[in-house]
Amino acid sequence: MNRDFSVFRDPGNQLPLHSEDGSTLKSGEGSEYPLVKGIPRFVASENYAQAFGSQWNEFPKTQLDSYSGLSITETRLSRCLNGHLEGLDGKKVLEAGSGAGRFTEILLKHGAELHSFDFSLAVEANASNNGHHESLSLAQADIREIPYERGSYEYVVCLGVLQHTPDPEESIRALWEMVVPGGFLAIDHYRKKLRDLLPLPNKAYRAIIRRLPARNQMRVVRWLTDFWFPVHWKFRDSAAMRAILGKLSPVCFYYPAIALASRQMYYEWGLLDTHDATTDWYKHLRTAGEIESFLESLGAEAISVVNDGNGVEAFCRKPSEGSAVRPD
Repeated sequence: MNRDFSVFRDPGNQLPLHSEDGSTLKSGEGSEYPLVKGIPRFVASENYAQAFGSQWNEFPKTQLDSYSGLSITETRLSRCLNGHLEGLDGKKVLEAGSGAGRFTEILLKHGAELHSFDFSLAVEANASNNGHHESLSLAQADIREIPYERGSYEYVVCLGVLQHTPDPEESIRALWEMVVPGGFLAIDHYRKKLRDLLPLPNKAYRAIIRRLPARNQMRVVRWLTDFWFPVHWKFRDSAAMRAILGKLSPVCFYYPAIALASRQMYYEWGLLDTHDATTDWYKHLRTAGEIESFLESLGAEAISVVNDGNGVEAFCRKPSEGSAVRPD
């Protein structure tokens, strides 16, 4: 991991960065960025994604296919890449929002030359899980100020992230700038539904928990999960009770939608995603039509947008130079 710091760019002016002493990255104009645990840090450690970093460092392996023995992550990634996963060997890929590295692991498995980043301290969990790969470059950075060379990636992948950023369209535009002409962008986003307008009781949990001190949030989420999960599990085979509990309980319960291998796995996935869902600072929603329209405004072609997985999944191509006139 990070064997070549020359791949990094100053996010402000795109100047190359270099390290003289292994403690900082510097540009020719004097900008400096610290190296902590071998990872360049382009943002402060405390930010709006702090809760995510805490959860992935506490549970760094739970969602890895190599840990679960399942292919949940690989199946999702293959679908979002519209069948291109098998062709990534030797391709230059940017991953935005790596978390603990569940998709990082699969991209590296398929031979990608991978540059990855996350806004939170989850990069440290990813480094622990995937840092042994020489083809991985990893940084802690903001999706709106990406510290890699713009317009140079054959594939840009961003899954499970956009809805948690301050402005999803601004984030998509930043990702689009990273794609080489003729390259591809794969994203997903929470889907806007009519039921999201209803004042459901479980929304109150998020309103309370996200305002607690960060040190207390996981403790409260764990208590809630320990209370509600046995109820979910007891009535897991009743569709009617699953529907009722889905409106009353804050716990994310994935039976039978996701075929996990054991009760403990359902508990851990539920705990993690309940923490995710109740502590995220931003939770934007978009329809498939809104995502498609914005990609069209960027000049994307071969756009595929479907309601699946995390909500809305989109895959598109950036026109080759001279092949299309881009909008102003």
